[in-house]
Amino acid sequence: MIDRLFAFPDSTATGPLQGLPDNYQCVMLREGADSVITGPGVIVVASPEELETAVVLRRQYPAVEIVTLTDSESLPVPSDVIYAALAPSLPIPVITQALANAYVHAQLREEQERTKSHLARLTTEFQDLNAIGIRLSAERDTAVLLDLIVSKAREITYADAGSLYLIEPGDNGEPVLRFNVVQNDSIPTPFKGYGIAVSSSSIAGHVALTGQPLNLEDVYAVPPGSPFAPDRTHDRQIGYRTKSMLVVPLKTPDGRVIGVLQLINCKRDRGQRFTSRDEIEREVRGFPARFEDLACSLASQAAVAVENSRLYTELQTAMARLEASQHTTIQVERLRALGEMAGGLANDFNNTLAAILGRAQLLLTQSEDSEVQRQLRVIEQAALDGARTMRRMLEFSRSRGRRPFQPVDFNKVVNEAMELTRGQWREDARTRGIAYDVRIEKTATASVLGDRYELGEALTNVIRNALDAMPSGGRLTVRTAIDADHVVVSVIDSGCGMTEATRAKIFEPFFTTKTDKGSGLGLSVTYGIVSRHGGTVDVESSPGEGTSVTICLPAAPTAPKPGLTSSSSRILLIAEDADGDRETPHGGQLADALSAEGHHVVECADGDRGLAAFDQQGFDLVITEIDTPGASGWDVARLVKTARPETSVVLVTGWSDRVDIEAARRRGVDLVVTKPFAVDEMVAITRRALSARRPSPSR
Repeated sequence: MIDRLFAFPDSTATGPLQGLPDNYQCVMLREGADSVITGPGVIVVASPEELETAVVLRRQYPAVEIVTLTDSESLPVPSDVIYAALAPSLPIPVITQALANAYVHAQLREEQERTKSHLARLTTEFQDLNAIGIRLSAERDTAVLLDLIVSKAREITYADAGSLYLIEPGDNGEPVLRFNVVQNDSIPTPFKGYGIAVSSSSIAGHVALTGQPLNLEDVYAVPPGSPFAPDRTHDRQIGYRTKSMLVVPLKTPDGRVIGVLQLINCKRDRGQRFTSRDEIEREVRGFPARFEDLACSLASQAAVAVENSRLYTELQTAMARLEASQHTTIQVERLRALGEMAGGLANDFNNTLAAILGRAQLLLTQSEDSEVQRQLRVIEQAALDGARTMRRMLEFSRSRGRRPFQPVDFNKVVNEAMELTRGQWREDARTRGIAYDVRIEKTATASVLGDRYELGEALTNVIRNALDAMPSGGRLTVRTAIDADHVVVSVIDSGCGMTEATRAKIFEPFFTTKTDKGSGLGLSVTYGIVSRHGGTVDVESSPGEGTSVTICLPAAPTAPKPGLTSSSSRILLIAEDADGDRETPHGGQLADALSAEGHHVVECADGDRGLAAFDQQGFDLVITEIDTPGASGWDVARLVKTARPETSVVLVTGWSDRVDIEAARRRGVDLVVTKPFAVDEMVAITRRALSARRPSPSR
């Protein structure tokens, strides 16, 4: 072992040092040449000036010891910096041993300093990791969290670039690594989210699959036999050079890999920026083992933070759904309770109103006093308004569970609602000197299953409210659209908008912001109608920014292609007016429309004659009213099904709310239709009935 000694030129200490064994190396400390001290050693001094310089050097290089070698008694001997004070007259072996001991002590000091530095670095790294862990655990925004993970990982590993992948279900159900975050200090890197397979064909996929970190000194020179190969496409596109790479899995405490953290190009200094591929080739180093340990520790904390963030997001979503469900339940129950109360009071209340209305109208015919007549008309109008309010309240208790819905073209509902409100948005507006910019945007098809008249009332209520919210005029947009298997109807106004507190109450019965008009039942009725149709009503609004009301209804299933609807189809129409009033749609108009479709139609005015015609001719479809002279519609259905089970039977009634659909089917009825109805709707129902009927065994 070579023991290094340091001495000053022309020092009297150099004489005795010449007699030391060969394993001692004496280096001269010339002025400005202190850089020769690169490790442990012993500085030998013989004068106060040399001692002063040696003390300064010892502060700079703790791994050195100072030994004095002089007979002078004037040399100060500070015990805290001098290891030994020797006299030149001492035997060489004594001096040799003393210098050897000093050198060993210098080595121990070097090891001590190295240990202290290592502990200090570990402490700093631990504190950094702890601070990062706290920061990650406190972040709830997933996008911010993922960006924070990459930036902190790059910070503690001196990485020039980094990216993060999370494992998500793919389109085919198989897990994929979804590229979520990319960062690069040296060159702007465009982000484009994409997915790669969890397999060993890629570096990130291999780490996700194996769950083991991967530390590559040069990505372009992967070890022979590696299952993955580097993809240089991205480097070529942005003019970069990926050299060293550290890839670690994001593992949860139960060992599941939920993602991959990828760190690229370890720098010698955090602030370093690379300006060229050549500079990267020269300056980039491999990631040290301790950086790998740090990255793995951070990745473990990151995995927990990501899982917590996901759980937090899922919890927020579940809470939002629960709150919406509770709000809906409360709203439905409130409306149901109001309807039940109205139903219980309806008879007595309507009797009272009838008495008031009747007496008021009677007195109107008897009185000639104009003031008395004016007061009586006020009473009359109040009674009529009360009756109208009671009818609307009864809407809340109506159940459509037993009432059949028919295909409805919502575009036609929009047209009808706009016509009904035309007086408000055109004629009345002109009278008041204002204008409405009315825009109607309709999709090609917007068919739903429902009650055309109820849906029209629901939409009309919304349109009237939108117009009321624009007393000085404005823009009104009514739009229909298809969203997956739903028809979406939006009514958007540019009016005054509303606060969140108002928005939360708009569907409550009797709640209104109109001081001069309105009962507060319009939107409540709309809510009830849409709910009965299996739909939802959403409202978005801000003060001064207008309001958007969106009605979402299940789309009607695609109508089956006509089957047995050729000219050979024979239809029996049993209607009380079949031989009489040719203007009613249940008689002549419907028969004419069906004949125009190519069907052979036979009309009968009562059930007995209808059954006789059926026995003589046989029919593919029977359309009968429920209340007909002679045999009732129920009797016709039962006898027709008994004779020919393949014949479809359509029952027409004005009281469909009282008809149990399942019970009707057991009694031979295939479809129940509510009157009044439009002829084109009935023609469409006829097509459905003929297409759905069971084929005859003899055909």
